[in-house]
Amino acid sequence: MNNSFTRPAYRDLITAFLERGYAIHGFATAKPKASHLILRHDIDFSPIDALALAEIESDLSVGASYFFHSTSPFYNAVDPETKEVCRALLDFGHEVGLHFDAAKFSNKLEELDAQATKECQILEDAIGVKVNVISFHRPATSLLGLEAPIAGRIHAYQPKFFKHMGYCSDSSGVWRFGDPLSHNAVARQEGLQLLTHPIWWAHDDAGDRERAITRFVERKPSSIKIAVKNVISGYDPTTGQIKDGR
Repeated sequence: MNNSFTRPAYRDLITAFLERGYAIHGFATAKPKASHLILRHDIDFSPIDALALAEIESDLSVGASYFFHSTSPFYNAVDPETKEVCRALLDFGHEVGLHFDAAKFSNKLEELDAQATKECQILEDAIGVKVNVISFHRPATSLLGLEAPIAGRIHAYQPKFFKHMGYCSDSSGVWRFGDPLSHNAVARQEGLQLLTHPIWWAHDDAGDRERAITRFVERKPSSIKIAVKNVISGYDPTTGQIKDGR
């Protein structure tokens, strides 16, 4: 399995899908049984890293969906940098959605709806565009395959996107569910949701995930290491190593 997460590798990966006849679609138009690829990016750490992938996608004339927290230990929607990045993504023609940490609340759908609505409003006020899609941050099992929309919006773990089509993720800097190009759905020329996190790809360290995290942490206060540990399972704040990523 190829874990070489660099900008050239990302370009090669998307190009390979295009050469296999895949069309890039957003969540609103993707069809599970068609050769449709959803490019999803969850911004857990650094908004500016998103631009490294957005520029590649623009060069390839494809669009993607970028999901931002309204607030997190690392950034928030009203930060000038975050707003500037979101405006640049929108100018490229990409979609901006909410990355929602449902774990901070109860599993009651009424509460999740209310909280997600508030956070969508924060993001919408910051970027001046309606938020139409939500992705969950490290979702609980009960949310995987949840049919109901959240806050009246599409979410990335509805069965159409998570069970009826293929799903691949680079969580913690390792491909989960196998190499995307070797996925069973791709072998059948069916739909795939491809989740990537720009922090792994924005610099050309050939998949050195510890170095990517260390680079980020070094720009932040020392206390930020604990927050990183809460996002990346297996991250050791003392050594900077990731023993067993999620």
